[in-house]
Amino acid sequence: MIAVENLTQRLEGSIVVLEPLGKEHVEELWAAAQAPEIWTWLAHLDRRETFDKWIELSFEAAQTGREGIFVTRDVGSGKVIGSSRYLNVRPADRSVEIGWTWLNPSAWRSGANVEAKLLMMRHAFETLGCARVEFKTDARNERSRAALAALPAKFEGVMRNHMIVPDVGQRDSAYFSVIDSEWLEVRANLERRLERDGEPARATRPNPDPSLRYAGTVEELAVLEPVWNALQTHHTEITPDLGARTPKRSLADSWRIRRSKYERWLQDPDTFFVLAETDGVPVGYAFVTLGPPYAGWETGDRLAELETLSVLPEHRGGGVGEALVEAVWARLAELGVDAMAITTTATNVNAQRFYERQGFTRRFAVYYGKSSQSRAERAG
Repeated sequence: MIAVENLTQRLEGSIVVLEPLGKEHVEELWAAAQAPEIWTWLAHLDRRETFDKWIELSFEAAQTGREGIFVTRDVGSGKVIGSSRYLNVRPADRSVEIGWTWLNPSAWRSGANVEAKLLMMRHAFETLGCARVEFKTDARNERSRAALAALPAKFEGVMRNHMIVPDVGQRDSAYFSVIDSEWLEVRANLERRLERDGEPARATRPNPDPSLRYAGTVEELAVLEPVWNALQTHHTEITPDLGARTPKRSLADSWRIRRSKYERWLQDPDTFFVLAETDGVPVGYAFVTLGPPYAGWETGDRLAELETLSVLPEHRGGGVGEALVEAVWARLAELGVDAMAITTTATNVNAQRFYERQGFTRRFAVYYGKSSQSRAERAG
């Protein structure tokens, strides 16, 4: 049984401090909540009535011991930047959930979320004595799922029609967990990420933004493999039932098949890819082919196809994808091509929103089916 009497206490890091929720935090939290982009997947706390009700329920849950609620304070500025909590506390099962996590956009990609997770998980495993820490998120929330997979937490599946979230509606919930036997490895990974990507490191890094360059040779394909693998891992997580009756492929097989396609496409001198690199290491890429336009779609003489756009999880949301798309358009302008098509999975809602923000519109819906007869039955 875990020690719930110590559910919350002040947890200090180098980027953030987590403080148990108190009445003195209310107005600071309200100020931190004033950014609509925080609330895509959560009840909208940038409305005072909703915020006050959330505060009321939070104090009630903390007082009864059902939840342990933290306020996240930025060490550098001293400002409150968000909140997180333990919920679904099950002492007899030695289990807690970490959730209701939100940060003001000023703290996104700063290392604040990584360190807060480290502090809360370390407290859970090493002080409270937990055997399991779990997480859940809207199955459509690409950013959150990528962040959990990068801990790394184990993806456990999707609970369908799991809950109704105010201002969001009915949602499926994707579940992840870390258990005690995995904790030392997860802790080491989080500590490495903080050393590499934390705010103090960013402040002294001379050029943290990736550089872009065009490429178009077979010899340069090998460097794309880790970024391709990140995309395949992401697709597996957000669309676990895609190709459910198709034999599963390893990442190595997936890359081998994709590379063979790249090699074939690169025989066309107009095929190219754009690399986003940090310190010479690829963190994202866009691969583009050119072909004839679709019948009935006014695309000019040729139509570009964005075959792949992938960004490593830790660099997503930082403008790398936008920069890659802009670089693609620049090269296409040189080639006299002004139309491009892309394909994404039906469940990848964040990718769809990304492309819509880049000015793309949906023109087709593609459906896949499986024959009710197996190949063997048809052959017989």
